[in-house]
Amino acid sequence: MKLCDAISRYVSYKQGIGMIFETEATILRAFMAKVGPNVPIGKITSDSVLQYLTGRGPLTLFWHRKHDALNGLWRFVIQHGWTDRSPVPQRRPKEPVPFIPYIYSQEELKRLLDGTSTYQPECRKLEPITLRAILLLLYGAGLRTSEPLRLTCDDVDLIEAILSIRFTKFYKSRRIALNQQLLQVLIEYDKNRRQSGLLRSGSDPFFTYKHGDPVKRFVLEDAFFRLRKHVGVTRENARYQPRLHDLRHSFAVHQLTAWYRTGADVQRLLPALCTHLGHISLSGTQRYLTMTPDLLAEAALRFANYAGEAAYEQA
Repeated sequence: MKLCDAISRYVSYKQGIGMIFETEATILRAFMAKVGPNVPIGKITSDSVLQYLTGRGPLTLFWHRKHDALNGLWRFVIQHGWTDRSPVPQRRPKEPVPFIPYIYSQEELKRLLDGTSTYQPECRKLEPITLRAILLLLYGAGLRTSEPLRLTCDDVDLIEAILSIRFTKFYKSRRIALNQQLLQVLIEYDKNRRQSGLLRSGSDPFFTYKHGDPVKRFVLEDAFFRLRKHVGVTRENARYQPRLHDLRHSFAVHQLTAWYRTGADVQRLLPALCTHLGHISLSGTQRYLTMTPDLLAEAALRFANYAGEAAYEQA
C-alpha cells in the first residue's frame, strides 16, 4: 500500500462519516509531500516522521496537531492490515505556552482594509474587492477563517440580510443577521460578480476568483500575509504574527468592550455571543475574550461603579 493511497482512503473514510477533516487532510498531504507519495506505508521510518513533526524553528502547539493526525492515519492503516507497526513516536513533548491572539486596533483594521487596493500587483489571483469583502465579513460577523469560503449563493440571503453558516466546527449550523454596513458590502460584491458575467445561484460559491472558481483558503491566507506586511501590522519581537483568525478574536473582544461602555448586562449577553460565534459552551467563547488594556479599563470601571454603589447602600 502506497502512502498516497492510504491517505486518500483514510481522508475519504473520515469525511464519509461526516467529519470536516480539512486541517488533518492538509497535514497528511504535507507529510506525503515530504516523504514521497509512492513510498510503501510499511517502509516509512520513525526518523522521517520525527523530522516532519519537528520541522524548523521552536516547538509549537501544531506539533501535537500533526502528531494526532499521523497517529490516526497509522491506527487506520494497522486496522486494515496494511502494516503491523507505527513509526509515529509515542512520547509527546510538553505543550508550549498557549498562543496569545492578536487583537487588532480600529486604526490597524482601517489600514488593512485601505491596503487591499495596493497590496499586490493586478495580476494576482485574489482581487482587492474580494479580499476586502472577506476581511469585512470575518471581522464584522466574527466568522472562522474557512466559513466565508464555504458560503454558497443560497447561504447569503441579501433580501432578509441573513447568513446561513452550515456544518462547520462541531458540525453545527447557525444563522447570522447582517447589519446594514455588512449587507451593503455583500450586495456590492455580488453585483460586481454578476456584472462580470458570472451565473450566481443555488449552490454556486459566493466568494470567487474573477472567473468563478471558489476562493481557496491557502490563497486567502497568502494574500493576507502580504497585505499585513504591506501596511505594517506586526507584533514586535515575536515569532507569532497577527493572523486572519485574529479578526474573529478582535470581533469578540471589541463587542464585549462596547457592551461594558454602554452599561449593558454583559453576563446576560454572553450566551448570545456564544451562539453567534457557533460555540457549544460559554467556555469556548471565554477563550476569545483576551484581556486588552481597553477591556481591562472598562471592566475595572464597571467594578468600581458596582463597589461604590454597594458601599453607598451599606452606609
